[in-house]
Amino acid sequence: APQPTLIQPKHMSGGSASAAPFVRLGEAGKWEIQPEGAQLLQRIEAPIVVVAVAGLYRTGKSFFLNTLAGNTAARAKAGFRVGSTTESCTRGIDVCVPDGDAGQCGRGSLVLLDTEGLASMEQDEAYDAQVFALSLLLSSYFVLNSMGVIDEAAVDRLYLIGELSKHISVSAAAAEGPAGGGGGAAELASFFPPFLWLLRDFVVDMRDADGQPLAPDAYMERALEPRPSTARRAAERNETRAAIRDLFPSRSCATLVRPAAEEADVRRAIGLEASQLRPQFVEGMSALKQRILGTAPPKALLGEPLDGSMLVALARQYTAAMNTEGVVPSIRGAWESVVEERCP
Repeated sequence: APQPTLIQPKHMSGGSASAAPFVRLGEAGKWEIQPEGAQLLQRIEAPIVVVAVAGLYRTGKSFFLNTLAGNTAARAKAGFRVGSTTESCTRGIDVCVPDGDAGQCGRGSLVLLDTEGLASMEQDEAYDAQVFALSLLLSSYFVLNSMGVIDEAAVDRLYLIGELSKHISVSAAAAEGPAGGGGGAAELASFFPPFLWLLRDFVVDMRDADGQPLAPDAYMERALEPRPSTARRAAERNETRAAIRDLFPSRSCATLVRPAAEEADVRRAIGLEASQLRPQFVEGMSALKQRILGTAPPKALLGEPLDGSMLVALARQYTAAMNTEGVVPSIRGAWESVVEERCP
């Protein structure tokens, strides 16, 4: 797959940055669309493929996206901001738009969305839920980034998926129901993107009870099977498992080893050449890149493909709903508003 090279926006300072803020929570506590990110997207007149990554904070989401886009080593400053401290680098949602032929991924122009890490000490559960829901609503391919194996603790951290029906509705009528959102898991699932659970820094062999090798997809499916009701917190965790199965019928799993063996190299991995990284990581990342860019579908709603301007308009509708007390984003309602705005 070709290495994407990214736009250098004329409106951004420094001349080398090509990722931009897209959605931020303003000082008044309201979500705001940022002009830098909006301008990047509005340049795209072709159908778009939107790959979003979400997960816990400080787990390498930005580094993964930069590697996917070829923004490492000499181009490290051209992509999403990364860091090696406990402070979260991404705020709200950032966007990066590959340029020209390098940004074509088979089915449209590539758009990358980097989301603020979940469960940081700086934000609360309501904030996390809105960022998570918005990244799902805007993407056409969704990557859930987590560290290590899928155990009970990993399932606990995905409680937000079980809450999605409270934060998203298919139609305004569903949003006015007693649950305050929803429309049913099956109906929501028809609007949700393919789901890839990416297990980072994975070091164990995947094997079944008989010691036979397990493919990552089979490993994930076993982890999503209901657990006996006698286990501690089994009901709550089984609800999360069921939500993943019901809301993401198109789901898969992949693993990546640590990018480098030495801790110091891991912290500065964004600036290293491929030859300085572990060969297993480079090979795994190459395979993931081909997989994502080769299979991610274009972003569409109700059968209509979106371009960059339409994605910005859709984001405005969703954030306006989130900013209104007692209202959750309505997928159909937002789309109708976008169509009316485009064809008055």
